[in-house]
Amino acid sequence: MQEPVLIELIHSPAMQRLKHIHQYGISYYTTHREEYTRFDHSLGVWAVLKRKGASLEEQIADLLHDVSHTVFSHVGDWVFKMQHLEEDYQTSIHERYLTQSGLEKILNHYGYTVEGVLPKREEFEMLEQPLPNLNADRIDYNIQGAYFQHFLTKEDALELFQDVYFEEGKWITNRKDLAAKLTRFSLFMTANCWTSAENNLRSTWLADAISQGMTIALLTWEDFHFGIDQDIWERLSQSPDPLIQNRMYKIAHAEDFYRCVEPSQATTFIPFKSRGIDPWIKQEDKIVRLTSLDTELAEAFNQMKETAARGWALEIFP
Repeated sequence: MQEPVLIELIHSPAMQRLKHIHQYGISYYTTHREEYTRFDHSLGVWAVLKRKGASLEEQIADLLHDVSHTVFSHVGDWVFKMQHLEEDYQTSIHERYLTQSGLEKILNHYGYTVEGVLPKREEFEMLEQPLPNLNADRIDYNIQGAYFQHFLTKEDALELFQDVYFEEGKWITNRKDLAAKLTRFSLFMTANCWTSAENNLRSTWLADAISQGMTIALLTWEDFHFGIDQDIWERLSQSPDPLIQNRMYKIAHAEDFYRCVEPSQATTFIPFKSRGIDPWIKQEDKIVRLTSLDTELAEAFNQMKETAARGWALEIFP
């Protein structure tokens, strides 16, 4: 890396903070102990775009795309009741965060503006694509995550990274076999981590604890937006406040407070967003969806979409 603007951004306090924000948020403290941070992810996305020829401006946008995450990554969506909206909380504050965190000064020094490096700009097609397409963001967190969960070997991950390319507005791969492993991983993580029933409940309880912490001045707004996971986790865990104690106990013993049931038996439904991917595959000079080539995978993909539309069917215990 030789670009001075990238080097200074990476070494900024705002980016260095991401070394202490876990990619999987609350799940790091419960079920997914992978040492995979928002900093690792941000560099991974940058590497994808750098390797595949994105403009420097788009590389900057992707490097900074997650810098506005609060502690515990997406828990801000639950604190501010945005978990079911199309735009997440971190995205809604991104522009303001770049200014407040001091990153705008670095950008301006090198001739860039905050507005010019916002991830949602239409010309940043390599970084932003609607589901179920791949984009640079999903390429990184799916490949890295699939390696951690043993869906891909290190050799698989490197081969897929080298093979995938961007052409005519699409991320495409020739490796149907590796793409299928990646899609199965995305369905597994949708059900067991990213938007699982348990993650939804634990995020709700953690949001309650954080909100109470701010009410009783245990935490501040600045702590929530500019702090780090472990510090806030310890403050909440050690708090004598009854509500906070209750919610932290529930987080640690979630299985005692709910179970997944048939829809006819459910006392509540938790809607969620399926984050399953369906990559574009090049087959004999044609570009087709992976699921059109794999009936079994298509069934699993569509079943997850149907479940997401209905929501997780749960029985909640008092």
